[in-house]
Amino acid sequence: MSYEVPQPIINGPYDEPQLHYFIEEGKPCEKREGRRPSVYYYRPPRGATGTEAGSEVGTAVEMKLVNLIRERVKAWREAGYPGVTRTSEELLNWWRRDGRQFPLFFAQREAAETVVFLMEARTDFRQGLEIPRDDPSEEKKTQGYAGFTRYACKMATGSGKTTVMGMLAAWSILNKVHDRSDARFSDVVFIVCPNITIRDRLQELDPKRGEASLYRTRDVVPLHLMSKLNEGFVVVTNWHVLEPQQGNQVSGVGAAVVKRGPESDTAVGRACAGARSGRQAKHSRYERRGASLLSAGAGATR
Repeated sequence: MSYEVPQPIINGPYDEPQLHYFIEEGKPCEKREGRRPSVYYYRPPRGATGTEAGSEVGTAVEMKLVNLIRERVKAWREAGYPGVTRTSEELLNWWRRDGRQFPLFFAQREAAETVVFLMEARTDFRQGLEIPRDDPSEEKKTQGYAGFTRYACKMATGSGKTTVMGMLAAWSILNKVHDRSDARFSDVVFIVCPNITIRDRLQELDPKRGEASLYRTRDVVPLHLMSKLNEGFVVVTNWHVLEPQQGNQVSGVGAAVVKRGPESDTAVGRACAGARSGRQAKHSRYERRGASLLSAGAGATR
């Protein structure tokens, strides 16, 4: 059975999808009205059914929470974003305004809107939405580890994930700068990369780059807010810096010799912060905040 369709592109990139193809094994593709529901496909473990790996499509399982959040975000958007701060409202309207030189994809706007919604939307829009916490084991809790709520934006390759990171960084920093007492926001954003190449590419997320930063090249932040954005910090580092150093060496001498003991969370935080401490910020400030970020943001979006 062929899954070819006569018209592969049936939606524009800047608006919510209005059509989708319903594809089912053994049946011809069918164009349907509306957006495709969010589902995942469960496949039995390899060999459990006696078939070759990859030969089964799997059983579609609806992601009910995702679909419900989509509906609520749409209603919230159409109502004018009730419940948000003035800063958030300005950014949300800036991102969706007409006449942008570089319009944002619908997927980008919705991803950022969804996180803002979950944090700020008026209570009646979020009623009944339960986001499971990611809690550590009981053993880890006794060691002082705390749980957190994980928000993930699942986006396809090429859909503009870096811009969404910039949108969310600006949203958090600017809100914190405008209201230091609001614990929902932070003026320090900690970004963990899988390798050096990506780390170097993501330096455009540093607001200290001014007009060369993503916030201006992609028109993410209005010019009059850039000075406020520069009061925050975006720390971009490799995941390797979070790993305890082998042997905890000091100038090539192992820990067993210098008797420093195992590496602490604060030491790891200092290593993360130190990558940026020699620039516009004071090292002590990064030490304090870097250590706290490790416990609060260790499960951040990958």
